[in-house]
Amino acid sequence: MSTLREVAHRASVSVATASRVSTGSAPVRPETRRRVELAMRDLLYVTPGGKPTTGAIGLLLPELSNPIFPVLAQAMEARATAAGLASILGNTTGASLREADYVHMLLDHQVDGFIFISCEMTHLAGDHAHYARLLQDGARMVFVNGALDDLDVPSIGVDERHAGQLATQHLIDLGHRRIGFVAGPDDYLPTREKGEGREDALTAAGLEPDGLVAHRKFSVEGGRSALRELMGHSSPPTGVICSSDLMAIGALQEARELGLRVPADLSVIGFDGIEAAGWMSPPLTTIEQPVDEIAATAVDALRTLIAEPDRSLPSFVFKAKLRRRGSTGPA
Repeated sequence: MSTLREVAHRASVSVATASRVSTGSAPVRPETRRRVELAMRDLLYVTPGGKPTTGAIGLLLPELSNPIFPVLAQAMEARATAAGLASILGNTTGASLREADYVHMLLDHQVDGFIFISCEMTHLAGDHAHYARLLQDGARMVFVNGALDDLDVPSIGVDERHAGQLATQHLIDLGHRRIGFVAGPDDYLPTREKGEGREDALTAAGLEPDGLVAHRKFSVEGGRSALRELMGHSSPPTGVICSSDLMAIGALQEARELGLRVPADLSVIGFDGIEAAGWMSPPLTTIEQPVDEIAATAVDALRTLIAEPDRSLPSFVFKAKLRRRGSTGPA
């Protein structure tokens, strides 16, 4: 674990001053307190003699606006409750600094372990140093839908490459030959892996990947903007796969705005399997994540680490499934 001396060195104060901030035993100038608290957060320092183990776990999500994340969290909370564990939910807004803040708060509350859902580790250009520090300090962690190969932390999630291949193959089987990708940001691992799956399917079918890829944020507006770009090509796609159901919903909205009939003029397929996908007109074809299986495996893996902290666990990869609805049809 990080020491008070390391905190004092990082904040350029004496150990006595760092101790006063840590324990709240005496007043400290606001600027000095800010530097010490920042050092405590950066080093994930926890004041000794804190609260005893609470039987709680932390569930950290990158956002709440995408329905798939609350759905995953709810399934995990139900599994944890059945096992006698309380869950504390944190919305990190996809920022490593905020994620570190939540981790420090949860450590202060002596949580038994953490489940990180599609968190900052999926951002290839992000700051991942706090994960290594947590592991060195003995934290029990499980990653869901994202992993760092150089850390001994179990990862549970969907085979993103297979998902991209499955979605693309569905459109190929329907006779489509120009298949675009309404893609999330390029520096996110799931985007790259789905893109590789798309290329695998195209190549296997004797089709050249044609550059019909548009990167935008994982949002409805991102989906609209990406489809607008793709349909502006001289040879636009007749079908598109999307990084998420939210982006696919945006693509459906934009197709309607452009006067395109779905699926007669354009087929659209999403990814995640959120409930709202079935509410669209036409209902959205999607690649469904096995939410209950992922949630159960993640919570069970964390319970194992809590009971056996020195045990090394494997990662678990699930295959997503095609849910065909009305938004895909023959070319």
